[in-house]
Amino acid sequence: MHKVAIIGTGAIGRTHIEAFLKDTRCEIKALCSRTVSKCHALIDELMSERKDEITVTDDYHTLLDRDDIDIVSIALPPALHKEVTIAFLKSGKNVLLEKPMALTLSEEDEMINAERESGMKLGIIFQNRYYHQIQKAKKMLDEGYFGKVLSVDVTSHWFRGSNYHNLYWRGTWGSEGGGTLTSQGVHQVDMLLWFMKGLPETITAIMDNRTHTNSEAEDEGVAIMRFRNRAIASFSVSLSDMEETQNFRFQCEKAAFTIPEWSLHVKKAQPNGYPEEDREEEERLQHIFDSIPADGKEGHDAAVSRFIDAVEKGESADATPEDGRNATEFIDAFYLSAAKGTSVTLPLGKDNPVYTKEGLIASMPKFFTKTISTESQKGTMTLGSTVSK
Repeated sequence: MHKVAIIGTGAIGRTHIEAFLKDTRCEIKALCSRTVSKCHALIDELMSERKDEITVTDDYHTLLDRDDIDIVSIALPPALHKEVTIAFLKSGKNVLLEKPMALTLSEEDEMINAERESGMKLGIIFQNRYYHQIQKAKKMLDEGYFGKVLSVDVTSHWFRGSNYHNLYWRGTWGSEGGGTLTSQGVHQVDMLLWFMKGLPETITAIMDNRTHTNSEAEDEGVAIMRFRNRAIASFSVSLSDMEETQNFRFQCEKAAFTIPEWSLHVKKAQPNGYPEEDREEEERLQHIFDSIPADGKEGHDAAVSRFIDAVEKGESADATPEDGRNATEFIDAFYLSAAKGTSVTLPLGKDNPVYTKEGLIASMPKFFTKTISTESQKGTMTLGSTVSK
């Protein structure tokens, strides 16, 4: 039985708790929050029968030497990820970390080194990978059914009100590491890089902030890029789209498909070059797609269970810290291109100004000045359209 501590009990911390409770290999031993009343409320609601067995603390340091904890799940603001993750890795705990991995590439390199030196496992939660339609499409692409990728169009559109950034840690380059691309679009960034098996060669981007006046960072952005296999891609991100469209459209050599709402199209050329539907091939590919077995769990539930699998097998996490770093590198290149008004070539070196927190802050425009900073907000959290597909 794995003994688990959850660090951070905000909206996403609750999601972590619920996912661990669904895996029978785990037992939650401790909750940590600077507002301990949140811990007690979650225990009363979700684990009341064990309330006397669960430690509640506002200081994660008190859990570092606990021999009865072997997995720590971190759901804290991004500015705290590096410090807390490294402390637990060094104390001999496996760590599952909410996205984004950290504020900067410099911090993430320290975390990767800490994982290697400690011999423990560090995993990043990119839960959108684990929805059934997405898993099936990835398997078919990897196995060559669609041929080579020609182009990809990514839409990462979300909606948050102008008061979303009133929470104390949101809305500055120094505390959140960016805007909607960092906080929401990172899911689609990870999936793009996962499907394409690596970073693009170049990115050209623009960005702006149109409606979120309590945030320094962007709430809109568009980029075009080229990958090393010559595939091109577009990436559009927004925090102001009331339709909340998050999808991918892949144009491949043998078919076109979309996810997470699955659709498949196959055409062949007539003698004059104009298209006609290739129903036979489309039905064949659809049959293969339908026949791929789906795992029982999706989203955060699957991300947690996959991480436990990795711990038990002594393997790397399914979503590795290197994956987390790749997502940050993509985002930083996007930001750098938009800020400088020029194309950016990847990978970014350690001498690049956005490699460090200080350099990122100095390099980025401040669209607005953050003037409101609250400790907590009422309301429920939504996870995006992928959840309902």
